[in-house]
Amino acid sequence: MISLTHIKSLLLAPSSLPNRHAHLSAASGLVQVGPWLYVVADDELHLGKFSLANNDVGELFRCFDGELPMDKEERKAAKPDIEVLTLIPAFNTSPHALLALGSGSKKNRHRGAIIPLDHSGNILGPANIIELSNFYEFLKKEIGKLNIEGAAIVQDDILLFQRGNKKNELNASIRLKLEDFYRAIQEPNYEPCIRITPYDLGEIDQVPLCFTDATSLPSGDIIFTASAENTSDSYLDGACMGSAVGVIDPKGKLSLLEPVNKKVKLEGIEATTNGSAIELLLVSDADDATLPAQLYSARINS
Repeated sequence: MISLTHIKSLLLAPSSLPNRHAHLSAASGLVQVGPWLYVVADDELHLGKFSLANNDVGELFRCFDGELPMDKEERKAAKPDIEVLTLIPAFNTSPHALLALGSGSKKNRHRGAIIPLDHSGNILGPANIIELSNFYEFLKKEIGKLNIEGAAIVQDDILLFQRGNKKNELNASIRLKLEDFYRAIQEPNYEPCIRITPYDLGEIDQVPLCFTDATSLPSGDIIFTASAENTSDSYLDGACMGSAVGVIDPKGKLSLLEPVNKKVKLEGIEATTNGSAIELLLVSDADDATLPAQLYSARINS
């Protein structure tokens, strides 16, 4: 079992979200760049930026125009449902960038954003909005009902992670060349070559574990989170029965899957190597707008 150590709550300055609780709640993706932690939340139009070094409150950077309703169900229906955040190599004139993707589970969740960063990990300018409808429709023809929850870069490839549920238990990686991904989001009729690999992640209390995020190591290993959410739909939430952390080796084989010691829905992961150990940072989705998401650390020992 993997032990989680609490680091802090993802709090924001009160002025960051007028008429809202001063925190991110539904954290859904995590990337560390230098001293900064970038977090997307699936019920926001903004990107959160937090310091790893201290307990300072975070700040928000707008990704998408408009405003979301305050009512829970109206907000759920209108949100872009950004579930993916990963670091991509040089984009246009920036040395690297953050790639944020909607889940694709509804038509209004077919957008994404590319946020350029400088060498120190600071945001260079406004987000570039990307339209994913044609690409996601292509993926749906290949994989069925879509719910993209994570992405990882391995050498020249990008892997997208499809999340299943109790009714649709397909958990899978979707692998394609990064250059093909860029082309697919720029050319409406382009259908890239993809490779789909299904995974059986087991279950907790008869609820299947399903992918919620992923990241990669220089070795080519992919470290992922999975949660057992008691729902049969990619739209509806359910009670979380627990979460796990796993490793997929460079050949695509599931080489480790361990539950964590807290009943939390882990939705974002970052990983680095420390000798023979893998150091993890993880964020949770509170599934309650009144509660802040939490940042945890953990370790996988070889």
